[in-house]
Amino acid sequence: MTDRKKTLLIVTNLYPVPWGLNRASFNKQQFDLLNETLPIKLIVLLPWKEWLSHHDECKAPQNIKYCPYFYIPKFGRRLVPFFQLLSLLFYLPWIKKQHPTAILSSWGFPDAVAVSMLNKLLRLPFFVKVHGTDVNENSQFPARSRLMKKWLNKAETIFCASQALANMLNKQGIEKQKLSVNYNGVNPKVFHPMQKKKHRQHFVFVGSLIETKGCNELISAFIQVKKKHPAMELDILGEGPMKSFLAEKINQHELSCSIRLCGSVPLHEVAQYIRQANILVLPSYREGVPNVLLESFASGTPVISTRVGGIPEVVNEEVGILVDAKNEQQLATAMEQALNITWSTEAIINHANQFDWQKNVQHVLDKVGAQ
Repeated sequence: MTDRKKTLLIVTNLYPVPWGLNRASFNKQQFDLLNETLPIKLIVLLPWKEWLSHHDECKAPQNIKYCPYFYIPKFGRRLVPFFQLLSLLFYLPWIKKQHPTAILSSWGFPDAVAVSMLNKLLRLPFFVKVHGTDVNENSQFPARSRLMKKWLNKAETIFCASQALANMLNKQGIEKQKLSVNYNGVNPKVFHPMQKKKHRQHFVFVGSLIETKGCNELISAFIQVKKKHPAMELDILGEGPMKSFLAEKINQHELSCSIRLCGSVPLHEVAQYIRQANILVLPSYREGVPNVLLESFASGTPVISTRVGGIPEVVNEEVGILVDAKNEQQLATAMEQALNITWSTEAIINHANQFDWQKNVQHVLDKVGAQ
């Protein structure tokens, strides 16, 4: 029987907040399942500008604390873990009152570096979960890479969302025996297939509207293919700094009836959009293993994505098409090709079955020592 006295403290910037209820739904799904076996206390790290904008909304249940931290925009990113540590020190009395028996940080840099520093005082079994950008982007900078090598090596286990991430961390000097690949899961009660309308040419994109998600290339490719397939449609789900630029581009090409900017939508609505689409497209420049691809498989919807990060580990020719990042022409060709393929929903669903939240959570529990 599980010892209910065990408590896991999680520190991360990736978690829903009152002003962003749809943020990082994959973490919330995992943490909720963990909490069924192992009580969780949570500290959500917030950049100071975001905290100032939403200070009045920072009300949370007793098991969650919002922790604002200082940083200098566009400067000194290597210093951010130290600023986070300083903020976390103010929460030490609260942390000690929770009597955690282990600590997990979900984001490699800067969060996990700061938590590893904090753990010099707590002396708890320390675990890390890495996602993609937290490793792929920050490992390109020597100062940040050195910090990750020093402080992440103090973890007992680092859960990696893909083998590619594990390989990258090992290349950065993280001990191989600490790296454990643990693919995210999908909730089949939310993501499941439906009968698709015949002859519909309907694409969907789900993600942040930022340059590295390939949003601009997606619209450019759509414009190309639509000349041959005038009935094509595209739903774009998400928010981000590129939204106004994309809206202007859509209006310039008089495509507002064909391309819809839907904004941020709840998870159950995301599932509905994916179910109704013929193809999900995610032309990112860099990724770990995006959960939206796994959710698309569970919905019986094939994907078009890029050969980056861990994506080639989960996309084969039965479930999708891979293209090079930043290649608008390849993307356009793949979109047209995908419309002419007779995809097997059964094969896609069978592929999806290997990505299971219960399996993911059990792996974490086994490592953390909950049983």
